[in-house]
Amino acid sequence: MLSALYNYCTMETNSNKLPKAVFICSAAKYSDLPAPRVPEYAILGRSNVGKSSFINHVLGNRFLARTSSTPGKTSLANFYQVGSGMVWVDLPGYGYARTSGSEKERWSRLIASYCEKRPSLAGIIWLMDIRHIGVKNDLEAFAWLSAINQPVLPVLTKADKLNRSQRAQSSKKAKDVFCFTEEPVVYSVNEHVSREKFWDRFYVWRGGITGVQGEP
Repeated sequence: MLSALYNYCTMETNSNKLPKAVFICSAAKYSDLPAPRVPEYAILGRSNVGKSSFINHVLGNRFLARTSSTPGKTSLANFYQVGSGMVWVDLPGYGYARTSGSEKERWSRLIASYCEKRPSLAGIIWLMDIRHIGVKNDLEAFAWLSAINQPVLPVLTKADKLNRSQRAQSSKKAKDVFCFTEEPVVYSVNEHVSREKFWDRFYVWRGGITGVQGEP
């Protein structure tokens, strides 16, 4: 069991324009999760979709979440206080084949139990690789997300791998394939404008869920 669920570390964002973010704790199973305090937003996506890089860039701190070129390194639910009024939860990636069956089962149970039972979960930030729209794992995830009826903010990562025309085509394809009411946020960790566009969309999306307007 985790001994200090809310023993905050001192890592913070490096920009006054972004909400302050600090690491809270990690949990290996649902029973280890910290007690709910504020609305939580899960970060969900396939292994190697770039969740850790996204978190570090969008929160302006490249040391906040551990990154790796090897898929499957996020094997726990990692909690981050973002501003004073919300927590982000980085969940293990789904769809990674090169790990044991028992470990994949543990990841699946953790993801499912958190997203289906966590009373403080307000919405899910769903990351997809912009180069691979409609892959099997994401289609399965979409069916499940639709079934559990959680609010979803779709984000297409690794946009720097495509040119402007290709980005637009992939974004439209994602909107059509997954029946989104709006095109997803197109995100590149190499472009600050991506961060600005994300936060603009996030605050509107969050306001529609919780009624909270503006910054955390």
